[in-house]
Amino acid sequence: MPNENLSILRKFIMEYGSILGLCWTAIFACYVIGFRSQNGFFMLLAICGLIALLPLEFYLGIRIKKRSLQLDINLSFLFSFMNILSMFMYACLLSGCIEFIYFAYIDKGELFNSINTMLASADIKELYRQTELSVYYKQITEMIQELELLSAFDKTMLLFNNSFLTSLILSLPVAATAYFYKPATLK
Repeated sequence: MPNENLSILRKFIMEYGSILGLCWTAIFACYVIGFRSQNGFFMLLAICGLIALLPLEFYLGIRIKKRSLQLDINLSFLFSFMNILSMFMYACLLSGCIEFIYFAYIDKGELFNSINTMLASADIKELYRQTELSVYYKQITEMIQELELLSAFDKTMLLFNNSFLTSLILSLPVAATAYFYKPATLK
């Protein structure tokens, strides 16, 4: 019976990780649409999505706690941390696969070309000159040119590593919230 309950809990963790991964993919898509169309609305939408995802991650951690209590599984802090980290890893894997498909088969270098076009505009150059950040402008353009030379797999791994580090950091407070959460009733 306990093994069956752990298997059921793992399925919920995979489901919640998939939800999170699809949300991360939607945010990535908003950034891509914003850069490619030079439309600030989509980039603002992506930033708002990142802010809105933070409570969702804590909510999913609390859902894992409720599911474990329904299945009579006692969560220690370490077990809670490992389950939350697993949820984030499923999200990283799903979003990484979709990002690889985008970079390998859909993008064809258009994303970085549009970023270079945006950086080469006279308004952006003037903004950097007025704020006395022209040294940083040169560094940013060189960095974008280097990123443009990477393969689709390398670009995906950069994003995956960023997601993994963020997930590792966020797993601690989410796991602590899930561990210390005391539900009033179980539904």
